[in-house]
Amino acid sequence: MRSIPFILLILCCGISRISFSQAGYWQQEVNYSIDVSLDDRKHSLDGFERMEYINHSPDTLKFIWIHLWPNAYKNDKTAFTDQQLENGNTDFYFSTKEQKGYINKLDFKVNDVTAETKDHPQHIDIVQLLLPSPLPPGGKAVITTPFHVQLPDNFSRGGHKGESYQVTQWYPKPAVYDQQGWHPMPYLDQGEFYSEFGNFDVNITLPSNYVVAATGELQDASEKQWLRSRKNFDWTAVKKKIKTKGGGYKTIRQEFPVSSAQTKTLHYRQDLVHDFAWFADKRFIAEIDTCRLPSGKIIEVGTYYPSSQKANWKNTLAYAKDAVRMRSEWIGEYPYGVVSVVQGALEAGGGMEYPTITVIGPIENQKTLDRTIQHEIGHNWFYGILASNERQYPWMDEGLNTYYDNR
Repeated sequence: MRSIPFILLILCCGISRISFSQAGYWQQEVNYSIDVSLDDRKHSLDGFERMEYINHSPDTLKFIWIHLWPNAYKNDKTAFTDQQLENGNTDFYFSTKEQKGYINKLDFKVNDVTAETKDHPQHIDIVQLLLPSPLPPGGKAVITTPFHVQLPDNFSRGGHKGESYQVTQWYPKPAVYDQQGWHPMPYLDQGEFYSEFGNFDVNITLPSNYVVAATGELQDASEKQWLRSRKNFDWTAVKKKIKTKGGGYKTIRQEFPVSSAQTKTLHYRQDLVHDFAWFADKRFIAEIDTCRLPSGKIIEVGTYYPSSQKANWKNTLAYAKDAVRMRSEWIGEYPYGVVSVVQGALEAGGGMEYPTITVIGPIENQKTLDRTIQHEIGHNWFYGILASNERQYPWMDEGLNTYYDNR
């Protein structure tokens, strides 16, 4: 039993790192370059995306299905809403217009030629991108588009709680095309993902006093130095009296520091992953250290959490190091240079994994927090490296990962 997942991982890593197309096997490749800015007054993103889509399949493609998952929060007629109601959760169904989210201002071009889109017959968070000319086997298409995202209140995995941001499933993203054909899938709270591997190059612009934790390796030396100075940061919510329109006064609670008038642009890069997520909060403490894996390889480990959680999160750096060391020894070496753990708003369970980074919801019990961090970091192998279709075969990520939790 123990050798089976290890063999699967070796096969997968070999395929991913050596070639996207070998005799008898192929997988598509999507490389991303994204520039995005956060407006924390409007809780919105404005960005520009460049995708390099490489067709390693033996088929000529005339269209590409594109996921627009922020539209899952656009109205009460989405697959996400239906599932929430089926599970007895009415929070999103009764949410206000201001609490909802969406993606718009799209203008797709393929190799600099304007491309049309067709709506999915059922789901508003999926569109079909019609290629101006067919994409043959071995061909490459450069797809570009601007985009605007209104971030919702966090009803699931992504959005915001005040000025704390969980930016996940946020950019236009091609569906997987494999030996079984296309896999367009609507966003669901209960039911995860299936995505193509590629390289990410992402620039994030936002007010300069935000701490950001993201997929991949930060490229800015000055920002790395500033993050290390945040180990002893402290912030306590402040009560303030403000004047009302009627001339009276009311007391409000200021939960976040005032945003800086200055902005900064942070550059992240990560190769051979299938998603990119980032988290931003002005209250974050950042604890960053190195970790030596059993092979001797050195990686960076970081934990990010509001200063109000310092007592509860004081041991989380050690928990994260233990998790990545043990899984590297048991399964196969962690292939990336960084692993991060973030405390943030999360309505979809105790934790949620993304490549090289995981977000953990509020947990007070130390033993449960340790176990949750172990589990979510374990998802860097199952499904992060193995990259199975989680929607179709959930046992291949949750089942195998839980096996190692209980080892």
